[in-house]
Amino acid sequence: MPPSLPTVVEYLSALPAGDASHPQCMVKASLVRNALADKPLGAELVLPAAVRALVDSPPPVSVWIPEVHFNVVMHAIRDGYFGGRRDEFLSWVYTQNRQLLSTTLYRAVFLVLSPERLLVNMEKRWASLRCGTTLTHERFAAKDLELTVRTPPHLYSTAVAEGMATAVRAAIDSAGTKSSEVEHHLVSATEVRFRVRWT
Repeated sequence: MPPSLPTVVEYLSALPAGDASHPQCMVKASLVRNALADKPLGAELVLPAAVRALVDSPPPVSVWIPEVHFNVVMHAIRDGYFGGRRDEFLSWVYTQNRQLLSTTLYRAVFLVLSPERLLVNMEKRWASLRCGTTLTHERFAAKDLELTVRTPPHLYSTAVAEGMATAVRAAIDSAGTKSSEVEHHLVSATEVRFRVRWT
């Protein structure tokens, strides 16, 4: 695994206070534990001290951690394991999210609903994993809607938005779609939209 992490550097440089930015934005530690269980980040990788501490000693799954730190971890995994192979990284994200949503912790929340019920109540599901950001939805047709996420400036990079679109697809596929498509659009530094269609 190479010690150079170019997208980590790019992501942190866009934030107002580096890895200390937006402390009000949090995610459940289950997300980072799930990622690191499959793709550990060795000591040879130069990470901010707080992120290195998180990587070396992840807290219990139900603990809230800074979302910026989680995003740094995902950028580091993308750089360290996949380099420029975007499709391979997103395939891994999809598989990891399907596995996470099948665990006891999330099965009752995500897998007992139809895709329709999951998505129209996505605000509640979002809040079970994240705080400090808001999600709303707008329906266009029976199986066609848009999710809008509003965040502090530059919390989500293009790479993070791609990963999140893949995670949304994993969630609705876990709920029983036959086929699905999720497109992401980074509207601004504070807004990302996901167009979701399925059968």
